[in-house]
Amino acid sequence: MSTVEQIEVKKQSEIKINENKYTRVTSHLVLSAHLNAANTLFGGLLIQWVDECAGIFVMEKLKTHLIVTKKISEVLYNEPSRLGDVLELLCRVKKVGKTSITVECVARAKQIDSDDRLRIILNCDLVFVKIDKFGKPSPHNFILEDN
Repeated sequence: MSTVEQIEVKKQSEIKINENKYTRVTSHLVLSAHLNAANTLFGGLLIQWVDECAGIFVMEKLKTHLIVTKKISEVLYNEPSRLGDVLELLCRVKKVGKTSITVECVARAKQIDSDDRLRIILNCDLVFVKIDKFGKPSPHNFILEDN
């Protein structure tokens, strides 16, 4: 017999970077399976995590799973991530259109046992579009709050 409990999240983690407020969406531990031949995190895998993270963030903002990624802006890899790094992925709403929402995503990394210095390893913007059940753009009615 299974029971369903309702869990209420009071407030997600907010982080301020250069006067902008971000929400911590998810974290990842960099494992050996995530590394390329140079022993750093595969860039494509990080982009996958960023797209997934930003998508979850937008789904929560718009209260729907009917969204698609329209665009990922220029991706800036500021420095590599290495084995054992703990990554935290942060998002903020940057711009809102009628059917679209632009999100800035920042990936930060730290080595737990050496120093707790957080390094910004990547940042980029992603544009998502809310769609209807037929896959056509649909208005979302989301209003951008002051950041």
